[in-house]
Formats: sequence, C-alpha cells, structure tokens
Amino acid sequence: MKLILLTLLGAAHAFLRGGGGGATCAADGGSSVYIETIDESGSVAVRRIQFSGCPNHESYCTGKPGRSCGDEGKTSTLVEGTEQCDEVEVPANPKLKDSQIDPKELDCTMGTIAYALNGVGFFSGAVSYVRGGDCPQLDVSDSEAEWISFDCCTGHSTGDGLYHYHFPPSCLIAQAEADAPLDGGHSPHIGWAQDGFPIYGPLGPDGVEIRNCGAPGAHATYCQDECGGYEGELAGIDNFKYRYYITGKVGDLESLPSNPKPDDAALYFPYTLRCHRGVTVDEYKSSLADGFTSVHKPVAHDGYSAKINPVKCLDGKEKTEYNWLNLKETTEAVCNFDGAATATVASLTIAAAGLVAML
Repeated sequence: MKLILLTLLGAAHAFLRGGGGGATCAADGGSSVYIETIDESGSVAVRRIQFSGCPNHESYCTGKPGRSCGDEGKTSTLVEGTEQCDEVEVPANPKLKDSQIDPKELDCTMGTIAYALNGVGFFSGAVSYVRGGDCPQLDVSDSEAEWISFDCCTGHSTGDGLYHYHFPPSCLIAQAEADAPLDGGHSPHIGWAQDGFPIYGPLGPDGVEIRNCGAPGAHATYCQDECGGYEGELAGIDNFKYRYYITGKVGDLESLPSNPKPDDAALYFPYTLRCHRGVTVDEYKSSLADGFTSVHKPVAHDGYSAKINPVKCLDGKEKTEYNWLNLKETTEAVCNFDGAATATVASLTIAAAGLVAML
C-alpha cells in the first residue's frame, strides 16, 4: 500500500506546474526544462516560455557557512534549487514605450525579471525591499556580500529554492557561444526580457565590452543606457531595435566563488536589467512604435536545457577542454505543460489522499 502511495505522489510531482516548491533540482543539470512556442492566436502575439527553473549545469551550494553549503570557495553535496515548473508570456513582436522611462523601475523587484535560455531566471541587484524608498543593491565591493555564494556558473539559489543569475551566466554563455556564435565577437543570445526583447552576454558589436554610456572606457556608440540595453538596429545580430546586455566580467568556469568576481558598479551596473524599454504583454498597444525591423518574424528558440552543460567546479579545466558539440542529453522530464496536467494532478492527489486515510 505504501509503495502505491509513493508511486502516485511521484506521478503527481511529475506533473507539477507553477508555484515552485517542487523536488530538488538534479545535481548534474539533468532536470532542466526550457520550451518556447509562438502563439499568434490572441490579440497580442506572444512568446510562451515554459521552464523547470533548474539549471542545465552543476549547481552545488557554496559560500553559505553554517547551512551545509560549504564555506567560501568550497563545494558541497547540497543542491538548494528546486523545480518551479512555470510558464510566462512575453511579446513576440515587442513594442517600445512611449512614456517616460523610470530608470529605477526594477530596483525593488525581488525575484525573476528576465528569462535565460536554459530556464533560469535573471534577478535585479536588489537584496531587500524597502517600501517607498531606495532598495539596497548588491554591493560588489563588500568582501562578505552575496556574491561569495555564486557557483562557477555564476548562479545561486534563494533560501526557498529559486536558482538564478545576477551577473553574466558563464556556463550558459560558453554553451551558447559553441552552439550559435555571432559574427564579430558579439556575445551570444542568452535570454528574453519581459518586454520581449533579446538578452545577450557582455560583448557588443566587434567584441566591444558593453559599459554604461559615459563611463570610463565605454564605447561612444555601443554602450548601455539606464535600463541596461542598447537601442538601434544591428544587422547580422538580430532583427530588433533594442536589446539588453548582461554586463561585467565572465567567470572562468572553474573557481568558487565565480571568478573574476563582479566589479566596478560605475562601469557595469545594473549588470542585468534596471528598467524596461518596451512594454509587457499587459501593457501592449498596437499603436506603439515597433521594436523590431521590417524583416522580423518571431521564431521559437530551442533553448539550451536539452543538453547537460559539462562544467564542473574546481575541476581545473578551461572552456576549450570541454566537448561543447557533443553534450549529454537531459533525461529527467520533471514538468508537464499539457492541458491535462492540472486535472491529472488533482486526480492523483485525491487518490493519494484516499490511500493516506486507509493507512
């Protein structure tokens, strides 16, 4: 009887959808899920993104002394990330805002503000929420700040299991560079913002390091605005009129915590996004200016969750020592986004509850 109960509960878990609180992410990245579809059936064409929230790479907890996570620079056998099994929609044909941009729009957003192509969320720099005031941002000059818990793929988890990135996701960037390199040294496409614009790593056209416009060493043209992006058409890169960059140094794929560590807020802040240049699905109006060129056609991206990223922290290997073109496939199907999922969970839960009453 107990075996039947466990089987039913396991099946219900397999159909988990939304809200988080799922099982622990696979330590090797095998439970990563990322699915994109383009839906043009409604009044607003959307890019639907379905994800498990688990990275497709190693994600052992580090740099949180006293929590079984290992001290700074030490690995552990604990994985904090949990399956989220959620879905979101962003505009497939993004539109630019016609109102004044609030440069601090996302400063107090505690949670996911954008979506990486392996199903992991990007966070803002906020470390706590202050009602009606300026929210404290991650201090990269503080030797004991949050960054010491970043693994060698430059991510970590919240206390309730939401794995995420604040800075350039080194393992994802390496995988995307091998899979879909862009001309001229431009960083690869690694995600989508909530307004539907693409997100890239820290290098722009001709390999220029993207810095805050006006900052020391910033390129006169290819620099990031107050939202963390660049407005203009970039032939050969994409068919959008705007895109975001995740700025700062890219980790070496080996060190704990991720190294080089985040530095120089004057050059790179907000590192991810600080505001939206475009509108979200809820804000969408056809009368707004197009954020895409005349040759744009929305196409679903395959993402990177189907392959396990090979990086292992502290293994002494450099990027070129991994076989990026022959990666092991992920095998753990932890989310089911079919329409029948909710009903299946409900029926399995009822059945399990009945068995509990009988035990």
